[in-house]
Amino acid sequence: MAKKSFFSERTAEGIRNLEVSQTTQQHGLVEKISRLERDQGLVVRAQIIPGRFFINSQDQAEASRKCYKHGDLLALSQPQTQHEAYSTNEIPLAIRARDLSLLGSMREEEINFVGYSFHPVQGRDRRKRVVPFVWLPEALRLFAYAETMTSYEDQKGVKKGIQVIPYADARRVSIEGAKVVCSVPSRTAKKSRYKIRLENVPVEGNTERRAVVWGLKSDFEADPEHSKWNIRYVWESSQEGSDTFTFYPHDIAAYIATARDYWKQHNLTPMEMNPFALFSRQGAEFYRKLCNNVLVADPKLKAKEKTRKLHLAEKSILLARAIGVFGHDAIAYWSPERDGKFKDYDWQGE
Repeated sequence: MAKKSFFSERTAEGIRNLEVSQTTQQHGLVEKISRLERDQGLVVRAQIIPGRFFINSQDQAEASRKCYKHGDLLALSQPQTQHEAYSTNEIPLAIRARDLSLLGSMREEEINFVGYSFHPVQGRDRRKRVVPFVWLPEALRLFAYAETMTSYEDQKGVKKGIQVIPYADARRVSIEGAKVVCSVPSRTAKKSRYKIRLENVPVEGNTERRAVVWGLKSDFEADPEHSKWNIRYVWESSQEGSDTFTFYPHDIAAYIATARDYWKQHNLTPMEMNPFALFSRQGAEFYRKLCNNVLVADPKLKAKEKTRKLHLAEKSILLARAIGVFGHDAIAYWSPERDGKFKDYDWQGE
């Protein structure tokens, strides 16, 4: 189904019609992409996906899918137990900044992370939480769309954005976090909103919030795009369980809206404990170029033109490399004073 116009991107043919240059090098690729003007395109004739994913793969698409599901994840250096969580004063932002800054010490072409991960330190659901890099700026785009182009009606009238309904009155909220039901727009044309229930949302400024946040998860009334296809099986030699929890742009946008609503009520806890990297204006601009100005050479394509748009795993890896090249604070850290509001970022593809 077609995307709504707000999310429209240049087609591969549209990119080919730009002033196109080519590169065969991975080193310096991030800089080349960042320097592209709107009317310039770049064809990458280098293999971004690590070679191990091409083993027994029929084509680049299959290798990319394997990489998205099984690729390297940067495990955050979070507290390992509930007791450790209670004992630390570090918020998720500080932990993320330290760990993502390590990418700066790596060679650009050797940065192959597709996302970062963390794990709960309490409760029954101990599945690893996975945050693919590609969904972080996409979540901001979805949030911006909701803020500028959509509305909903509640008892107080018509409002813009993502609807947030918290259920935070139970006694165990201080220990387990709140449940928050959000109504998030779809990116697909003529498709109704998704009802998303966030669980384990830290909303009280107590010691327990430091453990609550690592158990954050969501449940959908109906699965959004991509998630129903993310069935993940590990290699036979892997000791890791196949069952992980992956966050998608709808989850992340819902959490951002929740943090915003609590912020308006002078409660900064959800924002303070936010486990998601909020991309800067520069980071969002780099993502926009990945979506609208970059092609990859793919000799196995059946079409006459042997170039295609980037796959999800390739976008994720290049976003990780952008963090490594430009630094965490330049790409994966939102400063209200420097970057302004998410809805004011330049999201237009053409």
